[in-house]
Amino acid sequence: MRDVQQIRELAAALRENLVKCARDPDVDPVHDTRTGTRRLQATIENLVRELPEGRAGATAREAAAATMQMLKRIRRAAGPVRDLDVHRKLLNKLTKRAIDLRPQRASSPECVRRRPEDLPVTESIAGGGVLETPQAGIRTALLEQQADDLDAWLKHRRDELAQELQAKAAASLPRLDKRVAALEAALRTRGVRRRKEKPPAVVALESFARLATEMQALHAENLHDFRKGAKKARYVAELAASGDQEAKRVGNTLKRVQDEIGDWHDWLVLAEEAHAALGDGAAELTELIEVERNRHFVAAMKTANRLRGQLVGEWLAVGRRPAARARSMSPQRVPSYMRRATA
Repeated sequence: MRDVQQIRELAAALRENLVKCARDPDVDPVHDTRTGTRRLQATIENLVRELPEGRAGATAREAAAATMQMLKRIRRAAGPVRDLDVHRKLLNKLTKRAIDLRPQRASSPECVRRRPEDLPVTESIAGGGVLETPQAGIRTALLEQQADDLDAWLKHRRDELAQELQAKAAASLPRLDKRVAALEAALRTRGVRRRKEKPPAVVALESFARLATEMQALHAENLHDFRKGAKKARYVAELAASGDQEAKRVGNTLKRVQDEIGDWHDWLVLAEEAHAALGDGAAELTELIEVERNRHFVAAMKTANRLRGQLVGEWLAVGRRPAARARSMSPQRVPSYMRRATA
């Protein structure tokens, strides 16, 4: 069975990264471990949808549920470590950019004014530019110190969580083998319901359409969950053969949604971490982080809404049975935002 082989390959890759995390939870194996759990879970979830209802598919369904529950535990251990790696990198880039843009002390006693269009938002003062004064150098020194303090806090937290991941990765290895073996056995004993296989691009678009129906209005509270759903659909597309250009194109579009929202969420959490680590006494740094958070939120919302309409429109347009699909999604049953997006 193709599905069993796919599960075996993904589980083997995940196992390899768990071994690496058990030895040394470095940046790359931590990232690959979290990604590996999501890829494997997306594959299993799509397989479960094809299982027969009732007793016929009960054994395979239970084995799939147990495997996905274990994958969730692994992901919860690897996820926070990976997030802290990303946040430390963001902080480093932000600080470096702020230092590179710091004003140079004027050679004459008079202050030099720079144009607002030459400055980042956080350096402008009421739209009138910023004076290159000695106080600007003090502000930069404060910013560097605050960034160093926050990075030390992030590193310490990362070290603590990495130790926990290291232990959980080692303990998860035999459990992963056991769960995957049980799932394979259940799938072989009672085969998946046979039906004409859909192209991976169509399966990915269907997964995204379910997500879009569940979350018809996007906002700050559900945007991250929307990203996670889009990521699952993307993995479905990426599991297709490398020569499937349509699946590759859909996967790339889903990745753009995922990346834009992910960027915003990273800045959001980094802002929360800055407040937790530094309190209210680090206005110079927290201001910069919050500006980035707000800017990325606007970009994420624009991208998510635009590409959601595009992908739902593609889903409505593809398939071998347009008449049946039109009946199942009649104008009365299609959410209003979908009708607007595809009009």
